[in-house]
Amino acid sequence: MLLLGCVSGPLTARTLKARYRVTTSDQRRDCPVVIRDIPDWAVSATVTSDGETIPVQLDRPLGELAFVADISGSREFRVTYSSRPARHGYPSRVHAQMWLKQPDKTLQAADTVSSTRDDMYHKLHHHGPAFESEYAAYRIYFDKKQTIDTYGKKHPRLELAETMWYPTAEQMAAGSGYDNLRVFGSVGVGTLKGWDASKRKMIHITDFARREARILARGPVRTVVEMRVEGWRYCGREIAMTSRYILYAGHGEVQVENRIEGDFRGLLFTTGVMKMAEHRVERGEDWAAAWGRDFPENDTLKWARESVGLAVALPAAQIVSRQDDRTSCLFQLTPDAQGRIDYAMGMCWRRSEWFDGLSDEECLRRLEASVAEARKPVAVERVR
Repeated sequence: MLLLGCVSGPLTARTLKARYRVTTSDQRRDCPVVIRDIPDWAVSATVTSDGETIPVQLDRPLGELAFVADISGSREFRVTYSSRPARHGYPSRVHAQMWLKQPDKTLQAADTVSSTRDDMYHKLHHHGPAFESEYAAYRIYFDKKQTIDTYGKKHPRLELAETMWYPTAEQMAAGSGYDNLRVFGSVGVGTLKGWDASKRKMIHITDFARREARILARGPVRTVVEMRVEGWRYCGREIAMTSRYILYAGHGEVQVENRIEGDFRGLLFTTGVMKMAEHRVERGEDWAAAWGRDFPENDTLKWARESVGLAVALPAAQIVSRQDDRTSCLFQLTPDAQGRIDYAMGMCWRRSEWFDGLSDEECLRRLEASVAEARKPVAVERVR
């Protein structure tokens, strides 16, 4: 009797080997590297350099391969693309989460949520998506303000999956971090908002057709979280805006990519850092940094004042003016020809152990340097 077996899929994986040279202007630790010329059929990849296997993340929906590596001027990397799923598992150094509240009081994990109404703030645990590296965590309020809030880390580790943004007394006693900033009606840190030049005030997203929050990537090397509004009737026009927040392993600062679609020419937007209590602000042509001390929550009996630093680094060519409002130190910008406004932002916290022994001034200088570094170009060239 002849027995026939059924074999599904190719017997051997399709592979492609390539070599890339990555160049930076200076020495970079955990330098983010993004490769975009990925074969359409590739579903996994391995990266090696100088005999070292480097943890890598293939974000197929984004068409990007990402990793971090120490680079001093220039370094070459060998990449092997494969049509088979990856067999290796790298320890995650980042994390992202979003939780929908259920009628029975449980929480359901979600990668995408959307609404045609301004009703998601109370439907989501911690009011929107949250993401973290070992050094910092952030959340984005899913409401008309869409403000970015911060969570400080005492020790370099991931903890949002356990604390869920709101640590218990036991978790805090064991060394967990917590929300260290009250953003009120401010810009928080690095939130892109509309701007009314005549009234010198921020404009929130109130008149729109649809809004969406998505977690596009959650590790092991980076998180990518996206907020999108469609049909936003802003300054007499109808536009769409997508704000993408990228946080890499080994980093506390966030790379922000905003894309405006529709009739955006001449429109003004604003971003910056909030003016905290007991604050001082420093600013240059295309950057601002603030150091302040305030209670992180309304309960001033339970909580002590926290010392926090905030910083942004912006594209100088797109800055139109530098007008503050009562709550925030602000810059006004216009989109470039492609509708982009890209920049970097970050937070530092006095209680973080890696700032032990440093003055407040030194903490803020380190934050300014890391945010400025995130704006420096990283050249990726395929050499074979």
